[in-house]
Order: sequence, then structure tokens, then C-alpha cells
Amino acid sequence: MYNGSLLLEIKTKQEEMYEKAMNYGFTDSRVVSCSQDLDVLLNKYQGLEEYIVLLKQVQEHSEF
Repeated sequence: MYNGSLLLEIKTKQEEMYEKAMNYGFTDSRVVSCSQDLDVLLNKYQGLEEYIVLLKQVQEHSEF
């Protein structure tokens, strides 16, 4: 399932960002870059969740 693999990617990226922040500091470019990557993943997840809600609404309205 795409949703599950995306959640795993998010968790992995969070852990990577935390580790980099502890090693290099929160303002280091490597941490900022990792944070931006995480933002992209979170936006994908949010978009997927919104799409699923929309699909359910369409299905509910099309059932007779």
C-alpha cells in the first residue's frame, strides 16, 4: 500500500533529520535540506489523505 510505504519514508526521514540535527546543529545546511525533504513527504501524505477523503465522498454520493 502506497500510504504505508510513504509513512515509512516519513519516519525514516524524521530519524535522519533528528540525527543530523544532534550531530551538526539545527541550522546546518544538511539538516535544513533534510527538513525540506521531509516537508515534501508530508505534503504528499496530506495530499493523499485528502484524495482518499474525496474518493470516499464521491463513492457515497454515487451509491443508490
